[in-house]
Order: sequence, then C-alpha cells, then structure tokens
Amino acid sequence: MSIESKIRELNREISVNKKSYTVPEVIKILGTTRQSIYKLIEEGCFRAVKVENGYRIYKDSFDKWLDGKEGVA
Repeated sequence: MSIESKIRELNREISVNKKSYTVPEVIKILGTTRQSIYKLIEEGCFRAVKVENGYRIYKDSFDKWLDGKEGVA
C-alpha cells in the first residue's frame, strides 16, 4: 500500500476538523518506528507540539513535508 493510500485510509478514520496527528497515526502512515518519528520531530522536519506526555504533529505541516513541498522552520 502506498503512503498516499495510507493517508487517505487514515483520513477516512479521523474527523475532517482534525488539525494534528498523534505519533501513532504518523507511525501508521509512514510504517516506521516511534524513535524515527521523534528523530524527525527533533530535526524540525515538520511542526509538532508537546502535549502532556506526547506530541501532536501539525497535520498541514506533516502533509507538506510528506509531499516534499517545503521544509519547516
């Protein structure tokens, strides 16, 4: 299954009003590990905010990164 297909499938499962992904959602999209996602966050690949004991990854920032449209500062 392609990454685009995974995102479409995941987007069907989440609300259209959702503004962020959780780390487990991004793991599911990319098919990678939690450590890899944390490394991408630390490298500033996409915007994320720490909430309590986890991160929320801004959906628009992640989607742009995934599409290769822009880096995030």
